[in-house]
Amino acid sequence: MSDTTSSVPFVDLKRLQAPLRADLEAAFSRVLDHGIYVLGPEVQAFEQQLSGYLGAADTAGVSCGTDALLAAFLALGLPAGGEILMTPLSFIASASSVLRAGLRPVFVDLPDIGFHPSPQAFEDAWTPATVGVLAVHLFGEPVPMADVAALCARRGGVLVEDCAQAIGARTPSGASVGLAGAAGTLSFFPAKNLGALGDGGAVFGSDPALIAHVRRIRQHGRRARDAYDELGGNFRLDALQAAMLRVLLPALDDWTQARAANAASYLAAFAPLERAGQLQLPQPLAGHAWNQFCIRTPHRANLVEALTAAGIGHAVYYTRALHQQAALAAAVPAEHLPNAERCCAEVLAIPVYPGLTEAERNRVIEVVTQTLPC
Repeated sequence: MSDTTSSVPFVDLKRLQAPLRADLEAAFSRVLDHGIYVLGPEVQAFEQQLSGYLGAADTAGVSCGTDALLAAFLALGLPAGGEILMTPLSFIASASSVLRAGLRPVFVDLPDIGFHPSPQAFEDAWTPATVGVLAVHLFGEPVPMADVAALCARRGGVLVEDCAQAIGARTPSGASVGLAGAAGTLSFFPAKNLGALGDGGAVFGSDPALIAHVRRIRQHGRRARDAYDELGGNFRLDALQAAMLRVLLPALDDWTQARAANAASYLAAFAPLERAGQLQLPQPLAGHAWNQFCIRTPHRANLVEALTAAGIGHAVYYTRALHQQAALAAAVPAEHLPNAERCCAEVLAIPVYPGLTEAERNRVIEVVTQTLPC
């Protein structure tokens, strides 16, 4: 999403795409020339390119990040009604995909500080009905996976990683997030760290048989021509989007470094505000992809007013937790998750995208520090 009406846009995709315009136009012409618009050689080439980048055994391109989650859970063949432990702080697709796969999300509260449930919280929530964990690498922050993976292995549950906001994020060993469990999923919504010029997604992992199953599911469960052994869906990736992503993927590491540089400036500038109790800063973990730079402050209303007056783009992720969403009433109910609810009342994202200029970043710092003095 671009916001070019603000003096400091929250995201401006044109800035990122402008240096690659000629290559994007050439890719568009290539698709027009061969005339294969759904799946086909563009998608196959992108899947191979993405697998190499991620260090995955195989990758299946799909229609969007939501369908990536749904296809992954359908391919896993978990028992109907099985419970999936997950965070209450995420986009609704993280939970709705679990429900649509015939499973039930169980929301595990956040700690006092931080955006992810702890491994111990997942363990405490595990019951005989639990069949696995969905770990969400929210805002590009890599969830430490060793203890969660060990828990799932010990209890015989599956582990799926929602990496929609975290392509480019790395574990302490330098591996891509998304490879600790059965499958990782990605979204290529335009505002993601790697965004298509429309929608797209992917499922990747270390088990080629599972990814092959995802490929069947993305084609309505098709095994061969006119042979359908299971229900799937129309979850295919458009060739045009794959062609665009083939151009954009080589720029991802540079964009991630630029995000990290913007985040480092914020962390240094706002450290005195955190010491003064005016805000909480995100954890500067190694390997963070910084899809969003989200602070928490009890003075959010004042800060929103000041940013708006200064023409600085901003956003709230998320205004309410998943256990508070009426659409998810079929999930295991949680009447009150106090830490998640408090986070939703305090969280605020400020511009961190790689096209941000130094002058714009300094303007953001100026307005925040003037509004939340030490």
